[in-house]
Amino acid sequence: MPQFVYTAVDRKGKKSSGVLEANSIADLRVKLKSKDLYVTEAQDAVDVKRSKEIKSSQKVKLKPLAIFCRQFATLINSGITAIKALDILFQQTEDKVLKKHIGQIYESVQKGDAMSDAFRRQGEAFPELFINMILAGESSGTLDGVLLRMADHYEKENKLKNKIKGAMIYPIVLMTLTIAVVILMLVVVLPSFTGIILAGGGTIPLPTRMLLGLSDFLSNYWYLVAGVTILIVISWRAFKRSDKGRLWWDRRKLKMPIVKKSLRMIYSARFARTLSTLLSSGIQMLQSLDITARVINNQVIHNSLNNVVEDIRKGMPLSVSLRKTGDFPPMIYNMINVGEESGLLDDILTKTAAFFDEESDAAIQRLVGLLEPLMIVFMAVIIGFIVIAIALPMFSMYGAVA
Repeated sequence: MPQFVYTAVDRKGKKSSGVLEANSIADLRVKLKSKDLYVTEAQDAVDVKRSKEIKSSQKVKLKPLAIFCRQFATLINSGITAIKALDILFQQTEDKVLKKHIGQIYESVQKGDAMSDAFRRQGEAFPELFINMILAGESSGTLDGVLLRMADHYEKENKLKNKIKGAMIYPIVLMTLTIAVVILMLVVVLPSFTGIILAGGGTIPLPTRMLLGLSDFLSNYWYLVAGVTILIVISWRAFKRSDKGRLWWDRRKLKMPIVKKSLRMIYSARFARTLSTLLSSGIQMLQSLDITARVINNQVIHNSLNNVVEDIRKGMPLSVSLRKTGDFPPMIYNMINVGEESGLLDDILTKTAAFFDEESDAAIQRLVGLLEPLMIVFMAVIIGFIVIAIALPMFSMYGAVA
């Protein structure tokens, strides 16, 4: 009998995990339900190793995922069975990574696996939020509606991601140009001028001597500079991947004067939109918060939301517990309080998410507007200093000639 690795929750939302023998995932659900446990994740033990080996490059990107959700919903809404819809989508999907996974999902469903279990078997290819939403859609018989909500969700996530990338292009280009110009002037221009000045009887002032020393170091030990730079980059990336490093960096980001407001708007929009999507699909509050915590992509807020889950288990209202964290703008707490009192929490969260989507767009534009002049000033100061360091010995040479 095959073994399955599972994660389950009880009626109070308490999580547990383990390995259990069962004929299928459906049989596993029945066995655990008899113990008052409800499966949230389940995977054949044989597939666990394969799933862990799936690389991040094999994750389905947001844009093709959003298109897939919308097309899948349209086909199901047209009366086509889910398995036939998967076959159609496999034939017409152009994204190679998504196409591969659709083919595997189609084969799993044909063998009798539930749709959500087939998606879960793909390891990290699909977001956990997406898989739980598929499970909710299956359970409630509203898979097409859930897929449409997921299409909207991932379209907005992709739009936000592209805006952030677009906002960073100009500062990165300016920084790259600054570094290139500085290296060119230090390694090529400055030594040439210095030779001419010394031949003309001029003296080399201190700023120029400092730059000449830097120029000689770069020319003679460029391999050392390149090696140290690569080592720093690799070490920094490894540090950020560690639990302590990720927590430290996420905490620093939330306190940076220039970006903290923009980040809080982005996290607020993502929190409200994700929680609204989950609640409106019938997923219980504790599980919804648990999934939302992992979607936020900030370890500080993730830990805070875990504390919120514990507070809610003790009977504390969501708005009160969230206010204790201090991680979100006051409007979030006030709107959630209104939603709790009116019984329309998912609708209120949807409207709140729309508001913070607009605010995050404006915050990104303000951030770009602030970064551009700062980068220009930085570039002007660095290059201006080098130009002055080159000009000073020229004045000295002219004085000597006179």
